[in-house]
Amino acid sequence: MSDSKQQQTIVTNQQVSEAAPLHAWISQNLDVLVKLMVFTAALFAFPIVTFFVTLHSLFDGNTTYAGGAAALMANVIVGLYIVVAMLERPKESVTNEKKKD
Repeated sequence: MSDSKQQQTIVTNQQVSEAAPLHAWISQNLDVLVKLMVFTAALFAFPIVTFFVTLHSLFDGNTTYAGGAAALMANVIVGLYIVVAMLERPKESVTNEKKKD
């Protein structure tokens, strides 16, 4: 085999070995990533919706109160994310590794 083919084989094997742990990590933590994406979308959308809904229906055009309601909604979402994260149970593979140590 020529040197260039060996180098290509080595690079290809390194790329595969580097990609495999990332793929395994994503598949093991998919539920956590989904929760993060859902709460990120909620943190973006809910305060904006709260601002515009309360602006005319609840506070009669007072932007200060509507902004306060939007800020309150953002804090509620962050608090819910913290609660959900604290109530999450560790996977068995993680607890088994800790017991072995």
